[in-house]
Amino acid sequence: MPKLFILRHGESSPGSPDFDRPLTDQGRLDIERFGIKLAELEPELASNKIILLSSPSKRTKETTQLLLSGLHNLDISVNYIENGYLADPATWIKNIENIPSETPTCIVVGHNPGISDLITILSGSHITMTPGACVTMELLINDWDEVFEGTGNVLSAYRP
Repeated sequence: MPKLFILRHGESSPGSPDFDRPLTDQGRLDIERFGIKLAELEPELASNKIILLSSPSKRTKETTQLLLSGLHNLDISVNYIENGYLADPATWIKNIENIPSETPTCIVVGHNPGISDLITILSGSHITMTPGACVTMELLINDWDEVFEGTGNVLSAYRP
């Protein structure tokens, strides 16, 4: 069964334009700590082939890079999804469906409300995704192209 991690970017600084807002010092610290903790909690992330799908905004790119530094996995393919900025669940699902079957793990780094809605659609669980929060779910499917509403089972939720 494929495993999906859905992560909201870390706490970001106020400002405009929204797309260019960076993480705050606290946001950076939270994501650095989370990357290390995630590597401890999910040891297979150190060796599994992983695809990471991220919004291309400044704060999600920073979140992605900090997360990667904690995971210490050299087999992570990072894809900044052009339409991932403030993406709705349908956009994320469309991208998830295209993950190769030989990749057992996907990490999504995005924004609210899209990622909270994605969790609800996939699992039926209503989880508020605060900055830096992550939900881990197993998908009750054999291959990524089978993902649809109700195929996710939430295994854990993390908040900084």
